[in-house]
Amino acid sequence: MKTATAKSDLLSSFALKIIACLLMTLDHAALLFVDPVNQYPIYYALRAIGKISFPIFAYLAFRGAYQTHNARNYLLRLFFLSIALDAFSFLLGGIRHIPVADNPLVGNAFTDMFLGVLLVTLLKRKDRFSFLAILPIAYAFFSTVAISPEYGTLFKTDWGFFSIILFLSFFIGKEICDYLLVYKAKSDGVDERLYLDESGFFYEKVTSCVALFFTEALFYLIFRLDNTSFLLPNQFVPIGTYSLLAVVFILLSSPKKGYASKYIQYGFYAYYPFHILLLGVIAIGLGYL
Repeated sequence: MKTATAKSDLLSSFALKIIACLLMTLDHAALLFVDPVNQYPIYYALRAIGKISFPIFAYLAFRGAYQTHNARNYLLRLFFLSIALDAFSFLLGGIRHIPVADNPLVGNAFTDMFLGVLLVTLLKRKDRFSFLAILPIAYAFFSTVAISPEYGTLFKTDWGFFSIILFLSFFIGKEICDYLLVYKAKSDGVDERLYLDESGFFYEKVTSCVALFFTEALFYLIFRLDNTSFLLPNQFVPIGTYSLLAVVFILLSSPKKGYASKYIQYGFYAYYPFHILLLGVIAIGLGYL
């Protein structure tokens, strides 16, 4: 079998993270500093571009769920960052007397990634513990259910039910891809690792793009059937649908890590709370919060 590695594998994991961080910062800056009524074109453009960041982060987190040598520690890092960020957001909202439902900082992407990685980690075990995958799915579902106008949804996430369906789609796509490669290897009478190692990543990223397209199409269909559905992420149509453009970066990704060290790894983890804190302080100083 001819190696299916694409010559367009340009972006290492490091490069993807840099791109996603920059896009995310644009999104959050627009959310805090741009008036969605009087400056709507700027608000629309910056947030639409920024929405591309989450599927990139989700794709990297999904890959991390398969590559990590310590799933427990990986999950704990995501969990504690999620809790710490929401604790800061609730504290800031309390100080500024902002209702929880109106606080743009409450609910963060680390919660979505924690739930998604937990889902994938449980499902890929393929044992009795895999049934516990219903727990992150249930949490994501109830993160879309509002309990009061002041508090908003019962649980807090950034992308709600969309993100858990995206991770589930990533998982199903990879499982189908791996199954077909193993079947092909057996049919050709070669070691299955040959096809999985040489061609696996290429097909994995293609199926991940299909998974993202499927998830976007599913939620757009929900919007067309009922544009008031509680399952839809905030401003999913039209702004959120631009997240589909993440397929461009996923297709250009490579299996290489790029610059990698503990300092760089924790630097990326630290960037999210740091930029939220910095933007929040600036917003308070300028009277936006």
